[in-house]
Order: sequence, then structure tokens, then C-alpha cells
Amino acid sequence: MNPRERFNAMMNFKKPDQPYIWTFPIRPATISEWEKQGFPKGADPCKIIGYDWMESLMLATSHFPEFEKKIVEEKDGHIIYIDEEGALREDAVADQGTGFVTRKWLKFPVTNREEFIKMTKERYNADDPARRLENWDEMKAKTKNAQYPVQLTIQGFFWTIRQWMGFEETCMKFFEDPALIEEMLDFILEHNIKLAQKHFGGTEIDMVVINEDMAYKTASMISPKLVKQYMVPRYKKLVKVLKEMGVKWVVIDCDGHISELIPLWIEAGIEGTMPVEMAASNDLVGYAKKYPNFRFIGGIDKRELAKTKAHVEKEVMSKVPFLLERGGYIPAVDHAVPPDVSLENFKYMIELVRNIPKK
Repeated sequence: MNPRERFNAMMNFKKPDQPYIWTFPIRPATISEWEKQGFPKGADPCKIIGYDWMESLMLATSHFPEFEKKIVEEKDGHIIYIDEEGALREDAVADQGTGFVTRKWLKFPVTNREEFIKMTKERYNADDPARRLENWDEMKAKTKNAQYPVQLTIQGFFWTIRQWMGFEETCMKFFEDPALIEEMLDFILEHNIKLAQKHFGGTEIDMVVINEDMAYKTASMISPKLVKQYMVPRYKKLVKVLKEMGVKWVVIDCDGHISELIPLWIEAGIEGTMPVEMAASNDLVGYAKKYPNFRFIGGIDKRELAKTKAHVEKEVMSKVPFLLERGGYIPAVDHAVPPDVSLENFKYMIELVRNIPKK
């Protein structure tokens, strides 16, 4: 079997000849630390360490074109600037380019309906062929015979409005101006459907990931009641179109604690989630038992990987054998691998997962 076949077998609750093992792309700060530990400079971690990757169809699915980055002020080790999403934000200069940035948002590009209309008219033409980025035609042709799973990411409902208006304003608008929320959600649904119908034809996409990130460390950012009322019906329509376009799996990317959201996603036709962050008190094994037909990607605690090899082994062996036997699980770290995870420990994690005995 090739990696694509393994991935789809595991997502389909079947057992491949060996596990498909994935993780988020390794970020620059982590690579820099690994190079100090002997990792070859400029090398591909997947190929050197021996885990799998996904092929990505490079389609601009959010605002396009992006906003031009403009520096407003730089002092005391911090930079204030307009970012690519049109927000005024502040970062530490030292974090720039590391892949791990603690952001402070100062102002967002949308504060009212007029600015929403302006944003969508100027930057949300789903039909624009320029949205097809790096080697689109070449990659599109390869999707039919790709050796690795093909994925594409779109921007979800809560995610998009939060990027436009900011977290607090988004939450308040559900109560202060629900008509505007309805209008925005309808636009996001229509935009994503247009993207699929315009650009997905002739491709073979294994997985579409819907970015949401709509949970705190202990709960959903908005109530399950609001998710059910505003989002579930629209998810259903979006999933229907994606399936009609031939997408095999529709998965939600959501950081934070997801126990309240999983049953709503299942109701909406969503087939899985990632990255199942352990720092957010998620019980991955418990979820897997409670929702036997739902798929999970991730869940290996990056904090444990930063400790001793004994901790790494305990973390992997306490959950991954059960999850692989259950099926519907892709082993991966529960988000980007931080720089405090040693190269040796990361390689040991891959080795452990690769050599879990088959039952």
C-alpha cells in the first residue's frame, strides 16, 4: 500500500499494512533547534525522520488578495503593523518568522455591515482564477495518481467572522445584531460553495479541512445552542456540496476543548476533527469510545514529548494502540511540534507508533 491508501484505509476504519503517521509541518523555530542537535540543514523532516505528509492543493480560500503588510511602529522589541488579514496587531519582533507568535490584536478590518460588504466585494470573488496558486494545474493533474493523500483547507463560519471582527465583537454580535450574523454566515456558506464548484472539478481530494478554532481550554467559545442554531444547518449544506464534488472526508480543525462540539459536528455531517489538544483537557480515548464512527487526527500530547523517553513511551502507548485498533484515527502530535521537543524524542515517538504490533 502507498501512504494515500493507508490514510484512506485508516479513515475508513480499516487496517493498512502499516500506519500512516502525520503531523503538522515542523515550524522554523523547531527546525532551528533540531539543527543544533544534528538535523541536516535544509532537509525535509518527513523524509529524514520517516513519517508521512499530505499533498496540498494551493487555493486561496479566504480573502484575496491579502492586505499589504504595513509597519506602523517598531519599538521596545515589539512591532505594530497591519497584517495580511487587514487587522492592526502587535507582535514581539523576536517571534517574527519562528512559526510561534503571540499576537495582540488592536483593531479589526470589519466593525459594521458597510465594512463587511466592502470586504466581501473587494476580496471575496470566489471565481477569480488567480486564487489558484503554486503549480495548480500540475498539482490538479497529480491528484488522480498521488501517492500521498491530497488535502485542501477552507475557512469556516466562526473562524471567518472572528478574523473580520475579532473574538469579542463576534461573540457580542450574536446577541446585538443577529441579522448581521445571519447575513455573514450565509455569505461564508455561499463563498465556500462557489469555491468548491468553481475550482474542485477534475480533482480528487481526500480531505477538506474546515478551519474553525472555536473552543477555549475548557469549553466552546460560543454556546452549543448557538452552534446548533446558526452553524449546524449551514455545515450540512456545505458538507453536501463537498461530497457532491467528490471529497472523501470533511474534517474540522478546532483547537481547545471540543466535547460540547463533537455531537453537533456529527449531526452536521462532519466526519472528523483535529488536532485534539491534550492541554485543553480533551479525553481522546473517551471520545473514541463514545463516538465510535467519528474520526480523529492528532491527540499525542506535545508537552509529554518534551520530557523523557519514558514519558514519550507512556503517552504513545497509553492511547495509540487502542485508537489504531478501533480505526478512524490518524496518529499525530496535537498541534505544531514546539522547539522544546528534542529531535531524539520526536524520532522515538515515530518509531513507537510505527512498531505498534498489529492485533
